Formats: sequence, structure tokens, C-alpha cells
Amino acid sequence: MTGDWLVSDDRNDTARVRLYTLATEMIGRDGLDRFDLNDLARRAHCSRATVYRHVGGKKQLLEAVWAFSSAAVVAEVEAATAGVAGRERTSVAITVAVQAIRSDRVIRQFVESRQILAAADTVIHSPTIIAAASELMGLDPGGDPGNAVTVRFAIRAILSILTVPAHDPAEERELIDILVHAVHPS
Repeated sequence: MTGDWLVSDDRNDTARVRLYTLATEMIGRDGLDRFDLNDLARRAHCSRATVYRHVGGKKQLLEAVWAFSSAAVVAEVEAATAGVAGRERTSVAITVAVQAIRSDRVIRQFVESRQILAAADTVIHSPTIIAAASELMGLDPGGDPGNAVTVRFAIRAILSILTVPAHDPAEERELIDILVHAVHPS
């Protein structure tokens, strides 16, 4: 007999982890556009109200899934950029990030979603994403006020590379080089 997952010592954490895990599996398997909170509640054997109580609405849940799933991409980029600085760091960070996003079945769903244009504004202005992108590219968004704009530009360009990929790897490499020179003009 299985226990009731909502009746445990730390019920809130247990519920959040279970719901995030199920949502991640569902998005990875069925795609973001087919993800539905009612289906999540049904698969978790709870009510929709329980989903809202433990993880918030759909937007909050999707942000948590994005953050959880992108941790592996960030770790891969960090490993690849260790000890590298300047233009080379930015080039490696962008190249590895694009490859890692394309190969991650969950994050790829966010990029391939019909809702990407609506989500892009959130991604471009997310302080968490700006901070992570800045660090990975070796920029300080808090130092020069123009750096935050530069980082948002880079995020827009990376989204463009992901959503409208070049047919030729050499062209993609050239696009990344142009982006790197825009981020590091000197």
C-alpha cells in the first residue's frame, strides 16, 4: 500500500517536489503547449486547489520548472567557461548554452512553444536570467548601466538563434561571433 503523499512530516515540500517533478515529466513528454493544470492535478491525485496552494498558478509553476531544468544547462556552461575570460568566455558560454538548450528535452519545449513570444518578454527581463547570463558571459550588469541592456540584447539574440536556427552550422557560428563582438566591442 502506498502512503498518502500529502500526509507527511513536511507536507509542503513533499507536495512542491512531487508537483514540480510531475510537471517537468509532462512538459518533457507532451510539450509546453499541451501542459494543463487540471491534468497535473489528476496525475498527482489531488485537486487543482491543492496545486495552487503548493506551487501557485501556472506561471509560477512553469518558472519553477524552467529554473529547475535550466540548472543543468548553467552547470554545463560554468564547467565549459571555467578559467576563460573576455570574448572567448562569452563565445564558449553562448555556444555551449545553445547546444545544451537544444539537447534538453524540457527546456527545448519552452523554446519550441507557440507561446515563446509571450514568454520571451519575461525571459528578457527576468532578474534571475539576467544575472545568470551576465555571470556566464563574464559581464557585470550592476557595474555599467549599459551592461544590463547588453545582456538583454544577448538574451534576445540567443532566443533568435534558438527559435530561428541557421541551416548551416558555419552560419550559426558566424552569428555567434557577431553577437560576441557586439557584447565585447573592444
